[in-house]
Amino acid sequence: MGFILFISLSSALGGLLFGYDLLVISGAKQFYELHFNLDSPVLQGWAVSSCIVGCIIGALGVGKAADRYGRVKLLMVSALLFFISAIGSGYAPSFHQFIAYRLLGGIGMGMASTLSPMYIAEISPARYRGRFVSLNQLTIVIGILLAQLINYQISEYHPVPQRIQEECALAADLQIKTAAQSNTEDNHYSQDLFTESQRQAILNEEILTDLPVEIVNTAELRSALRSSDPIPVSSIDLVALRKYTNQELKQTWNGTTGWRLMFAAEAIPAGLFFLLMFFVPPSPRWLTKQSRDDEAYGVLERIGGSAYATQTLKEIEATLDKEHKQLKASAVFQRPMSKILLVGIFIAVFQQWCGINVIFNYAPDIFRDAGFTVSGIMFSLVIIGLTNMAFTFVGMATIDRLGRKPLMLIGSAGLLISHLAIGWCYYSGNTGWYVVAFALLAVAVFAATLGPVAWVLISEIFPNAIRGVAMSIAVLSLWVANFILSFTFPILRDSLGPAGTFWTYAGICLVGILYIRSHIPETKGKSLEQIETELVS
Repeated sequence: MGFILFISLSSALGGLLFGYDLLVISGAKQFYELHFNLDSPVLQGWAVSSCIVGCIIGALGVGKAADRYGRVKLLMVSALLFFISAIGSGYAPSFHQFIAYRLLGGIGMGMASTLSPMYIAEISPARYRGRFVSLNQLTIVIGILLAQLINYQISEYHPVPQRIQEECALAADLQIKTAAQSNTEDNHYSQDLFTESQRQAILNEEILTDLPVEIVNTAELRSALRSSDPIPVSSIDLVALRKYTNQELKQTWNGTTGWRLMFAAEAIPAGLFFLLMFFVPPSPRWLTKQSRDDEAYGVLERIGGSAYATQTLKEIEATLDKEHKQLKASAVFQRPMSKILLVGIFIAVFQQWCGINVIFNYAPDIFRDAGFTVSGIMFSLVIIGLTNMAFTFVGMATIDRLGRKPLMLIGSAGLLISHLAIGWCYYSGNTGWYVVAFALLAVAVFAATLGPVAWVLISEIFPNAIRGVAMSIAVLSLWVANFILSFTFPILRDSLGPAGTFWTYAGICLVGILYIRSHIPETKGKSLEQIETELVS
């Protein structure tokens, strides 16, 4: 067990880097957008989703290469790509170079997200496979939490001054509220434009003190707030205020240096991942497919002893006869393989379109819309990461006892409820900590169910002869879905509003429940060869 745990954790470091690379952007987002002057939703969406394009490229090319060169060698290549991307993204002097390095890291993500769970599934005994493959999800979650903790620590090393934080939050809040207010009759805003804490901060001269009069006429604004009269529109230029506060945030240490260190810090675990791959043996199932049976037996013997090695090798050889060893990659598109492939694609796509990555990737925007300051946003990201990790352990503890299908159904229903609730919070104006609470519920449900289960299923349902190519296609589909989700969220949020956007994801979860009930197989406690025999027949 110690040997399996070591090689599983070593290969699962690809998941840690995948999680870090995917989520580091959420903490750096509010700073690099100002640094590169990303004003449009399209450019903002491209900055977040560009690495997903790299994932698509990586997943597209890795399947056939993994069947030819093996899983371990390509994991080493992915480690190098993560390292180069980390240094480059932190250095990038221009937006184009930033995108280029993010694409490079994305290729590493696409490779690692395909190879790590595939390798762990191929070396794990059947009764422990769910838990061992879930290690990959656990390391993804640890990578996410690591990114959030590092982002938080870096941002607090030279914290943004409280005045700038409050003015930025106020400017964002006012733009949202005035966009929703149609009652600016007689060129006046209503008093409920400001919260009580904002009113007191303005009246006590804690914020909006030294701004040019053409941006905020503080005397006129304070007079209106003291007398509870309607606020003249002329007293505050909301567009100019947003630009002014953004410029102040851009000139802080985090706006010039901090966000770069957030990206560069990934180079340390990337280097460790590369070194550990020298101590990880090739997959025994890949070795058997290459007719290297003696080497495969040696690896299996180290995993479970001689009796286990003999029995498992016979089962592998039974599914890899001469005809299957010579099977072409195109066979994945022919029945019965194509039917299994469609199931794998649905699992991969649904894990993304259930909407959870919107909460991860765009958490700063979601919490900013709910009225949080810069420090409040960064702290909320850490709370999300801790919740994600805690409930991943719940998923690991239950996946081999409850089974894959029940957890998929529970997760889909839980996310449907949480998305409906978040949408209602925005629709009714009950934001703040209400949004955080339901976002945490969504993260907890996902971490205990769809997060680990989807990766386990797509790593075990494909037959030995086509596993590399088939899983590559499934993971490719996952990243295409992730790209569409990440790219369209700012556009959906602008057109449908936050409430309509989350209700859309709730509808997708309902579709997922119906499909899972009728099409997803149960694989708990079965060897990969047993699963193959049942699905193919």
